[in-house]
Amino acid sequence: MLPDKCSIREGNKDCVNPPEYLITVTSGNDEFMIGITCEKHKESVSLKIGSLQNDGNIPKGTIKFENLKSVQTDCIRGDPDDLIQL
Repeated sequence: MLPDKCSIREGNKDCVNPPEYLITVTSGNDEFMIGITCEKHKESVSLKIGSLQNDGNIPKGTIKFENLKSVQTDCIRGDPDDLIQL
């Protein structure tokens, strides 16, 4: 399960937008999950990750933004109200 809102903070407030992207960094054969973000913060997250990579705090590699998708199986029941938010 992922959080129901973007993982970015603006000043002292959490972003209330629903997440739209899973953020990962691919370095060699490894892929590291960094967080989730909304469309509004995609560019600022990309710049921040680049800065953290230059400082050596995050492995250098390709930043990837993957669209989040709703999953429903026989074991995981989806609520139609959840799909509205996505």
